[in-house]
Amino acid sequence: MKKKIAITLLILIPLITFSQKKMGVLIGLNNSSISEGVLNQIDITDKMGFHLGGFYEFDITEKIKFRPKLVYSQQGNRDGESSSIEHIDYKSEYLNLPLNFKFYDKTYILAGPQIGFLLSEKLPYFLNKGETIDFGVNIGFGQKINDLFLELNFYQGLTKAIDKPNYDGELKKGTNTLIQFSIGYYIF
Repeated sequence: MKKKIAITLLILIPLITFSQKKMGVLIGLNNSSISEGVLNQIDITDKMGFHLGGFYEFDITEKIKFRPKLVYSQQGNRDGESSSIEHIDYKSEYLNLPLNFKFYDKTYILAGPQIGFLLSEKLPYFLNKGETIDFGVNIGFGQKINDLFLELNFYQGLTKAIDKPNYDGELKKGTNTLIQFSIGYYIF
């Protein structure tokens, strides 16, 4: 895992030093859950996590920008146990690297892939661990107000976060699903 983080940083550092444009910080709330596949059984709960991180943004064209972020994020189901996969008490922490493209400037759309590195997890005895690297897609929108911005993002993981055996002995694949609200600030 350390090799993969080092390779990712070696790829990003030349991009960042080549064209210094804008950098900033962000913080926000997560509503996370484990879903059974893409957009299947998403459950919004009152159990929230948080995220914080930094970003770098540079112009590709006048209306398209590349905006990678490095974000610490609390994920997983932060709910009580139940018979279904979306209500399992599973807590995890990730270091996420969203590689978003930003379309437009004041009111904007974000889209792109995301790679997440599992930092820690707390799971019940009856669950099987999933992958330590999470891969998925982001989509969101935001509003920039001077150097401040507000964003609402949706993330759907594509790799297995956990496996839960069902009554037939078959394993159900659980993937990370996140709804994130962020407040950020452009430092320079």
